[in-house]
Amino acid sequence: MKKSQHQTNTGSEFAELSFKPAFGWDIGLCLLVAVCAALLMPLDDADLPMHLATGAWILDHGRLPLTEPFAWTRMGAPFFAYSWLPEVAYEGARRVMGLVGVSVVHAVTVAGAVVAVWDLARAARWSLWATRLMLSVHVILWLLVQPATRPQLVLAIALPMAWAAAYRLRSATSPVAGLVMTLLAAALAVNSHLLFPLTIVPVVVLLGAERFRLSRVAAFVASTVVGWLCTPNALHLLDILRLNLGANALLGAASPIMELEPGFGFLIKAAVGTKLVAGGLLVLPLLPFYARLPQRERWWLGMAWLAGLGLFGLAIRGLLLWWLLAMPVVALALASIPLPTLVSTRRAVVGAWVVAVFAPIGHALKARELLGPVDGLPHPEAKALAPAVRWLTCATAGADSAGGVARGTTVFDDGSYLAWRVPSVSWSVDGRTIFPDSVTRAEAGQQLRYGAVVYPPWRHGDVVLLPATHAVAAVIDADSSWQRIAITPGADAAAAVGVWARRKWMNDRPNGAACVSDGRK
Repeated sequence: MKKSQHQTNTGSEFAELSFKPAFGWDIGLCLLVAVCAALLMPLDDADLPMHLATGAWILDHGRLPLTEPFAWTRMGAPFFAYSWLPEVAYEGARRVMGLVGVSVVHAVTVAGAVVAVWDLARAARWSLWATRLMLSVHVILWLLVQPATRPQLVLAIALPMAWAAAYRLRSATSPVAGLVMTLLAAALAVNSHLLFPLTIVPVVVLLGAERFRLSRVAAFVASTVVGWLCTPNALHLLDILRLNLGANALLGAASPIMELEPGFGFLIKAAVGTKLVAGGLLVLPLLPFYARLPQRERWWLGMAWLAGLGLFGLAIRGLLLWWLLAMPVVALALASIPLPTLVSTRRAVVGAWVVAVFAPIGHALKARELLGPVDGLPHPEAKALAPAVRWLTCATAGADSAGGVARGTTVFDDGSYLAWRVPSVSWSVDGRTIFPDSVTRAEAGQQLRYGAVVYPPWRHGDVVLLPATHAVAAVIDADSSWQRIAITPGADAAAAVGVWARRKWMNDRPNGAACVSDGRK
């Protein structure tokens, strides 16, 4: 018997459907706005240079690295490019179209996130307004709360795909299509982000089904595991998790990095929008619609919601993961809200929704306006580092033929940009998560927490680039084996950097002294 348009998506009585499976103007509007905003968003994320550098290494060597490819302080230590797929896409596009190509890849990824949520709406049979609101919140979260060009954005595609696959497995007579989608979602996630295990969470849809079928649950789990093995890193998945999720100097309650702060502590000082989103997610199990769900479904969807809450509690960046894990519950909550009956009122609601959808474009334009001209990639440190970058590029030209790659010492904030901008130097620390086995772990941890100063390993390097006000600057100046390079600071003197080179290293490079004038330009 054909299902009625007014049948509920869970069999409960509270959420009437006005679902339209066709691709309508509303979906098209969300897609257009998302793509335009993504194209306009400046590429100013602090982690993007390392993603480009990793992508470049993979393309140049034709394989994935298994030992540290960048920092001389960890040479020989294990290293896994678990985000290799988006990193290669970023760098490949940059080589073809320049930095515009990176923006195009970002826009395509955002578009994929919109399409994935729309497909989830079709599979779960969300109401028309639940679909519209879920799409708009999805776009706003990934373009306003987390606008960065990061591999994490791929999870905004993979998780909705996994949810949609689970819903199709629950309702379809033949499981083939759902299993293929499950495998693809897992494979996309495992080649893009460290948190690929989250793609197993949508199994709760099958566990909470009124008609429980163990065979479908087992098939979903098996297909997900097979998808996880569809990666060049298949033999190293446990090593990847152990290395990157182990004890870390930058994790915990005292983390100086905002997105790694515990979520609930951060909410006290967070922006109003963030408080509203987190607060809305927090009260979902207290709303009447939740109590009217079948007990089995309420239990298992609640477990997914609770897992997301735990990730948010660990770090503020978990807010987006919480959203991805709570999507089915949020959609049901939105579907339970009664729509106004008057045509004029409904038009006003549609108008307000359209205005809200366009918010990411305004945000992108404002961010681009505030950024101003930059040297190379629009990195937060680019302006201050530009003179030093010019000198280093000149002084290290032909470094391989003049005694090998130079060893550079820098600080956590600058290392990522320098690893990409000056690849002729191996930097002591490059802005990634500090691995448990890194010799710079204590330095980065203490320095970022503004505690006791731990000097970076400058005595064992060839060049040093540090903030001009760094405590070790005077120590290096007092060492006769080192030479300070006279580089004119940029417009912001407070953000000026100091550059030093070992005298013996300078003498081995005839063009070293000549490059000093280039640094003043």
